[in-house]
Amino acid sequence: MIKGRISKMPSDLKLVLKDSKAVFSDLITVKTGKINRIETIKMIKTNLESWMKNPWLNELRNEKLDLAVTAIVNRHRMKRQDVDNILKVVLDALKKNDKIDFKKDVFLFYDDSQIVRVLVQKIERVKDPNYETDQLVISFRKHDPNKQMILV
Repeated sequence: MIKGRISKMPSDLKLVLKDSKAVFSDLITVKTGKINRIETIKMIKTNLESWMKNPWLNELRNEKLDLAVTAIVNRHRMKRQDVDNILKVVLDALKKNDKIDFKKDVFLFYDDSQIVRVLVQKIERVKDPNYETDQLVISFRKHDPNKQMILV
């Protein structure tokens, strides 16, 4: 179910929300600075376009959701980038946003108030000459208060 390549990581690493409805993974560097924020949102929307246009997602677009975000980042971002800023960029990329005229029909949910629980982790990417780009793994499911947020 995971799209894209997984960066070289320890084999016991947990990335995906248990019982997730869908998983997206791609080589994306999440830039959170004011200048690069919109550029990053556009890149995520472009890379997720076919995934978020799936008709079966229509049944979830008005639902309360649990969301898990894993950012696999280089050493510099690991030390300097705040995890809450990564989450803000990802939420802005996944929600319907009429302020950004770019790809208005590409969204997972209407408003980030639909996200009931979120689990975010930032992991340092293992240095490897074959992988120079950071990675983003997103998984979600319909909110169920009886289920724990567990990554598998």
